[in-house]
Formats: sequence, C-alpha cells, structure tokens
Amino acid sequence: MRQQFGDWFSLLENMGDLDEAECALLAAHREFLRELEITAMTKSFKMVLLEAFQELDGWRQAPAFAELAERSWQVLRRRRPLLADLPPEQAQLASGREPQWLRYWMSNPVNAWIGENRKAGEKRYFTAQDERFAPLFQVAEEDRERFAEWVQELVDYRLAAYAGRQSVRTAPVVALPVVPQMGTELPYFPNLKIARGHFKTGRADCEEYRLLGEGFGRLDPIRHFIARASGNSMNGGKHPIRDGDYLLLEHVSPSSAGSITGATLAIERQDEAGDNQYLLRVIHKAVDGSYFLRANNPDYADIAVDDGLTEQLRTFARFKAVLDPLQLAVGQRLLREEIPALFGETFNPGNWNSGHVFLPEAKAHVLLVTLNKQGKADEHRYLDRWVDERTFHWQSQNKTTPEGKRGREIIDHEKRGLSIHLFVRENRLENGKAAPFVYHGPVRYRSHSGSGPMSVVFEVMG
Repeated sequence: MRQQFGDWFSLLENMGDLDEAECALLAAHREFLRELEITAMTKSFKMVLLEAFQELDGWRQAPAFAELAERSWQVLRRRRPLLADLPPEQAQLASGREPQWLRYWMSNPVNAWIGENRKAGEKRYFTAQDERFAPLFQVAEEDRERFAEWVQELVDYRLAAYAGRQSVRTAPVVALPVVPQMGTELPYFPNLKIARGHFKTGRADCEEYRLLGEGFGRLDPIRHFIARASGNSMNGGKHPIRDGDYLLLEHVSPSSAGSITGATLAIERQDEAGDNQYLLRVIHKAVDGSYFLRANNPDYADIAVDDGLTEQLRTFARFKAVLDPLQLAVGQRLLREEIPALFGETFNPGNWNSGHVFLPEAKAHVLLVTLNKQGKADEHRYLDRWVDERTFHWQSQNKTTPEGKRGREIIDHEKRGLSIHLFVRENRLENGKAAPFVYHGPVRYRSHSGSGPMSVVFEVMG
C-alpha cells in the first residue's frame, strides 16, 4: 500500500473516500501525516506526546512544555501498559509535575519532534517558541476538528502496532508510588459497543483501564473487561440493561463457556465487510434441542440460531454485571456539564455552577472545588487544600453553619444515608476554556471547625 500510494490517507483519496474539503486538507498537510505514519519509534513517547498535545488543543494554541509534560504523564497513566517504556527512576516519580519528569520529557520526545535529534536537512514540524511546543504549520480553524481526528487515528494505529511489536501487554509495569486503592484495574474499551437491539459494529481498540472496587468476586484483567451497552432490547425484566450502561463482561470461548442455557452472553459475528458486530442476548434452548436468542424487552423478537447463523456466530463474552458509572469515574477528568450524568441528573447551569450541589434523589452532596481561586473576590476564596493524599480540607460557603440544615447533613451524612463526592481541579481555566475536574470518589466526614463558613476535614474513601 505504501509503495503504491505513499500513505494511508492518499489511499483513501485514490479510492474516492475523501470529499473535496478533505482532499484539500490532505494536500495541505500530506507530508506531516505521512511523517506521522512512518516516523521511527523505539519507544511510544512520540505518539504519547502528540496525544497529549491534541488533548490540550495544541493546534489552536501551543501548550507550555510543563503543561505538555504533565498531560503526557496522564496519557501514560491512562495507557498503563506503555509505562513499561519508562526507566524505573521516572516511573517512580509521584506526578507529572516533578522537575525530573519535565527534564526527561524534554530530552526525549520533545527534542525528537522539534528537531534536535534529527539529521541535518530533515524537515521539522514543531519548534520551541517562548517555552511552548509549537507547530511550524498552521491548520485552518474550520479544518482543526477533522485534522485532529486524522492525527488521532494515526496515533492510535502507531501505538497499537508498537504494542504488538514490543509485546507491551505482557511487559512488567512498574508500580507507581500512589495511594493503594482496593480493587482491580480492568481494560475498558470505549469503542466496543455491545448492542442490545440489533447487531452493532464495534471496535475493540483504544484500550483504557478503569479501577473496579471489591464486590464482584475474583477479577482477572486477562479475562474480564468493561464495555458500554447500546440499544433498548435488554431494557426489561427484573434486571434491565439500559442504553449507555457500563457492563462487566468475561471473555469466553466455545471451549470455556460451559453451560450457556439461560446465560446472558455477548455474541460476535462478522458482517459482509468483515467488521466485527456484537449483540447481547439471553441464550435459550428449545424443546427440539435448537437454540434461540431472546431479549429482555418483549418488543424484540427471538432470533433462531439456525445452521446459517451458527456459522456466523462466536460466543464472545459472558455478562456479569451492570456497573455504577461512579465506580469507573474515579481519577477521570470531567467537565462540569459531564458530572450530572454520573448521578442520573441533567446539567442545569443555575444549579451546577456553584461549588456545592445537593441532589435529593441521589441523596448525594457534590463538592466542586477549584484550588486556585485567582479572580475570585476575597469573600469567595475558600480555603480548600490537600492535607495529604488521603485527607482534604474543604471550606464551605459563607452561609453554611454546623447548626444549619446543610452543615448537619455534612457532619451526619453517614447516619442520614447521604454520600459526599469530591471533584477537584487546580485552576478555573485550561487553555482559555473551562478546566475539567478530577473525581476523587466519595469522602467521609472526619472533623470540622468554625462557622459561616465551616472548615471540614474529609477522608477520601476507597
């Protein structure tokens, strides 16, 4: 393919799969996209840096080196198998803000991209400009979204190919000095949609990891994984599965599935184009010994598994449980408007633009904390800070007192069956836009002092 067409997007252009605007975009940036597709990779870092650059909206505004290094650290934490590429002294650093990490990142992928490691005469695509990582070419504003999609497609491809070559999945991952959390980190496949209506095409790539707490028996990251449900066919019965639910699944094969009658299984087949499709159904056995697939929703007809369909189907995974989104959100970055959905709520600016939200139906207090209060009037600069990795000092709004309704709910939240959830961000803005919060999970009241406002010490649970 590369000999004939030069690169992937030129092949798409030749096949007529790009429209006129996309052809013009390709013509303007063909060299860079080709470089991204073929650049040498002895480690994963060049692609990790580009993923971080895109997450920081780097095509619009060049990110500072420190900011880029910190986000690259977060990308590596999310793509945990790639941590094996780090030397032990870097993998054991506490965070991506450490000076040693910035020096290491500058001397490796940053230098590789800005040209200090390139041979004389080789074209450069990025440069150092006012302590920022800046592209040497411009992407038109109307093209940035599509261009970023193309770049991410190539980044995902290169990292997948690299993982295959290096056997990253089986490489030992150096443990980081973080607070131990109870549970098991399982692969999460955001692009793998398990359909609950009709067969739905999905991709089992772009793997991430999510920490799942105790209470699900013995979990094995090799066999167990997480995916999203899609559709309505299983939304019925005593245990409905709704559109968008997070599903805990266990890989099975025909030889390891055991008895499947009455079990809820994810079934895989390939369509005419060779793409994998997935369907969630309860397996039933008819009187004549044949099998059929049944939905929980009676609006959907049974699917008889005849000889023709048998040849197409493969038992893919056994359904284990529907997971609470909050269990999977710990450690994730979430914009303010994305947080309500974790609690089954709809975003309402009048309610959610404050730092303390109470949700009566969910019986939950949600604390949205910005540590750096620059730009706030003095009376609103609440003293919020981390005491240590497990302890957070939070200051309430000025009207909250220990004797008042909200103060009592904070102090007695466990007795009253209320939960408190902590979301924290460093600054209000990130690259000129509203910064996301990091979810630290539920917290437990430990002590308080003062009144109007109250100063409360919380223990991070888990």
